[in-house]
Amino acid sequence: MGKTILIIIAVLALLLISGLAIAHFKGYCGWPEARMAWVAKRLGSKLELDETQQTQLMQFKDQALEILHGIRDGRPATTDAAIALLDNPRLDREQARRLLHDKQTRLASAAEQLVEAFADFSDSLNDTQRGKLQEMIRRHRDSGHCRFACNRPETAIQQ
Repeated sequence: MGKTILIIIAVLALLLISGLAIAHFKGYCGWPEARMAWVAKRLGSKLELDETQQTQLMQFKDQALEILHGIRDGRPATTDAAIALLDNPRLDREQARRLLHDKQTRLASAAEQLVEAFADFSDSLNDTQRGKLQEMIRRHRDSGHCRFACNRPETAIQQ
């Protein structure tokens, strides 16, 4: 009887510790703002950025978040318009194409802005830092990064 209670207590303690560790983790699986802050902090320390480079990184982070918020702000109107298309017995294909084209235009514009912001940051890096950044991106891609932690089973299936 005594061994059983000790085993149960040990298992409960391990579950409690594991739960606290998981709840405390605020890595890249949080909200976009938290992810970007985490990534910026990590890049700043791993790449050993100087003050100017750190400023460029923060500008890139802020611009990326601004672009994301811009995309998100247009989402409800686009969704409402798409839902409204279903009010009619026949789908207005031309209006659906226009909605899709408008969305693609906004995304293309956002992509251009994001490339420009990243290029400004990248141009501030020296060759050693650029090599470290390339290696970090490769490791991130190859590791499956947060396959299960972010509730993304589709990435687990692909690999």
